[in-house]
Amino acid sequence: MKAEGGFTLIEILIAMFILSFGLLSLASLQVVAIRVNTASSSLTEGTTLVQDKIEALMALQFNNPDLDDATPVGTFQCHPEPTPPKGYTMQWCVDNDATNTIKTINIETAWYDGKAPRAFRSSFVRTSF
Repeated sequence: MKAEGGFTLIEILIAMFILSFGLLSLASLQVVAIRVNTASSSLTEGTTLVQDKIEALMALQFNNPDLDDATPVGTFQCHPEPTPPKGYTMQWCVDNDATNTIKTINIETAWYDGKAPRAFRSSFVRTSF
């Protein structure tokens, strides 16, 4: 008599378990990838907002009201962005030096990523020359 070949029920169950474990691992990896993509998208948008605001402020005249600082030297006067994109807040803070020829400008945009508040900050110096 000839022995019949094939898989036993135990072998099929073990193979299905291994396949299921692999597929579940891939599914959890996909969830993590979606979260990371969302976080990087928010950071990219926040960075772009700050860069756009830097370019807009650099294009203004040195004595423009958006670059005013009525506070003492070393103290920043903040200006909120009137119309930030939905989900973001933005402000820039200006400090004049003692000779009123150099302005230090700090810009910050903030958002909430679902778990915690996030922010991106940048700073630049503007001269009257």
